[in-house]
Amino acid sequence: MELANSNTKLSYRLSNPGYTIYHRAALGGLAASVIAWDAPPASGMTASVTRDSVELGWPDDLSDQDALKAILGASFKLTPDKMIHIPGHGIPSERPDLLLAVHNGIVQTFLQHPKSRPGEKEPRKFLIQTADEEESLVFTYKALHSYAHQTAQKTGLLDEKNKGRFPTTATITQSIVPGALTGSTALEANADEVILLLFLVAGCSVFHLRSKYMEAKAQSCLILPDVVDLVAFTNAVERVVAAGSNFKMFSNSLLGRHAGGAEEAALRFVIDLHTAQSITSERSISGCQAIAMGKVAWDANQVNRSRSIRVRDDYPEMGVFRSASEHLSRSRARKNEKGASYVMVSNSIPELVAANLANEQYWCSGFSSLVGQKKDFDRLNYLRGGLVHMKNAIRDADDVAVIDAFHDAWRGVMGGIYERAKRDGLNPERLLEVERERVRNAILRAKTAESLAGWFLRFCAEGARTTGPSTIKKEASRIRTFIFTARNFERFQNLCLFALVSYESKTAVGGGK
Repeated sequence: MELANSNTKLSYRLSNPGYTIYHRAALGGLAASVIAWDAPPASGMTASVTRDSVELGWPDDLSDQDALKAILGASFKLTPDKMIHIPGHGIPSERPDLLLAVHNGIVQTFLQHPKSRPGEKEPRKFLIQTADEEESLVFTYKALHSYAHQTAQKTGLLDEKNKGRFPTTATITQSIVPGALTGSTALEANADEVILLLFLVAGCSVFHLRSKYMEAKAQSCLILPDVVDLVAFTNAVERVVAAGSNFKMFSNSLLGRHAGGAEEAALRFVIDLHTAQSITSERSISGCQAIAMGKVAWDANQVNRSRSIRVRDDYPEMGVFRSASEHLSRSRARKNEKGASYVMVSNSIPELVAANLANEQYWCSGFSSLVGQKKDFDRLNYLRGGLVHMKNAIRDADDVAVIDAFHDAWRGVMGGIYERAKRDGLNPERLLEVERERVRNAILRAKTAESLAGWFLRFCAEGARTTGPSTIKKEASRIRTFIFTARNFERFQNLCLFALVSYESKTAVGGGK
């Protein structure tokens, strides 16, 4: 749709120096909504979307308030089943699983107060058959008659006393910016700014949090993209939803909208946009803000912002997280005693790696917490295939050298065990289980870099008696510098533990595997 400049009523630019990430995310949502319109919302209305701007116009015989009503009506809808449907999200009606995940997420964040979303008293049941589940799942949702964005509720934008014109200032409500605290006076801004922020819900992605590692009280997460190209962003969001088997997406399904922590949700979102952008090599965002929301001690009634994390659009070890997400992140639906379904996240490894990357820590920081108990350590044996994929994705030369040296040594130790078992008529698997536990305890008991380095060199020497000193000899200078540097202690300890559980089975000397 072409825009006649004389009709321009609202004009927004990404390059506006006064805009925050909230404004840029909302502008992305406005651009996506405009592009999703089937036709102009009202007769004579015009719209223009460029990479940097969105402009809306309407004829003078159409009042400002009537034009806004038409814009909101075209941008904020309900499905026949009374679920929230925002065309700017690019979710078609034949994706009820994703619509349901988004509906429930928006109700928990933007539309917490019942007056912002009047609807049916009793939750509706909704049957969904997902590709990962053998039987239909029964989820519930609150069917709505309307919601605040459809009428710019409590903003003052559509007050009749203004006689068709926009007010000079309008109110920013919690349904526009979740968690916004008004204090003794309401939050206000220029009318055009409040209109823009109404589209924050269209520009955000919402996830449900099911943490096993941290943020146990957080229930939801909003991902605010820091949009740098409106056209590229709109195209990428559409491709993420429409992606088929040719592109692996992590967030375009009901189960995919459940993550461990806020950082995990944010990096899933970022990776999906990267995948969608790979078709055209366009960059649509410079990162995002992850807003974790849950119950806090000082407010038992509402879900509030518990944490806010800035996440970049790339990290040196992003491949490790991608591998963990693809091979270890297995959200599963379960049924409670009443037969209703709920989603659980199977393990905490993707959540841990994502939190480390987003907080500028080593990807393996805190891995010891996942193997501190023997039962947790034993469970990781069932995840070995995914851990091997993670290991193969590591790019840091120090990490690769330490892990490879450990694996060389472990291969030699295994060879010795199999030779002993064959010679003495013992069960090799039982001997390996005992040795794994002995090695785990030795790593965990080390309290200094020197003590761990001493153990590591003895361990490598023991393995070399069978296989020879391959990596430890080739990378001797790098490994010695790394393991005897005190500040590397925790990283070294976590790498050893990761190496122990990520060993890739190969034929060992003596016939072991």
